[in-house]
Amino acid sequence: MDVVAGLEVQLGLFFQAVLLGAVMVFLYDLLRIIRRVFLHGIIWISVEDFFYWLAVSVYFFLRLCQVNDGIIRAFIVLGMVFGAWLYYLLFSRHFMRWLSGIIFLVKKQLKKWQKLVTIRIKKLKRPKKSEESETENE
Repeated sequence: MDVVAGLEVQLGLFFQAVLLGAVMVFLYDLLRIIRRVFLHGIIWISVEDFFYWLAVSVYFFLRLCQVNDGIIRAFIVLGMVFGAWLYYLLFSRHFMRWLSGIIFLVKKQLKKWQKLVTIRIKKLKRPKKSEESETENE
């Protein structure tokens, strides 16, 4: 294998690692949005984090075995850190605000519809005036 082909492969691995780091932070942002919308206790947050990191670690290990025979290279780890940092710096805050805002808006609209439907159901269940007076006379 010539040197240029080896460098191209390593450069490709570096950019894949950058992408993997960005995807990792993106997925964690989705988890954070779920936590904002549906409040969690510390135990559930810990369980979610455990399974998130377990899944990320297994995927990283299997991917590393597939592309680099399981050898951890510093440039791969640095690429992941760089990708995660770059995504966090450029997109994370905006994505979190945007998607959280949309979800809260939908949640608010659903609550309005729920109140409207609940009021109508209560009106349907109310006894009529003639039925109320009959039950009072008995």
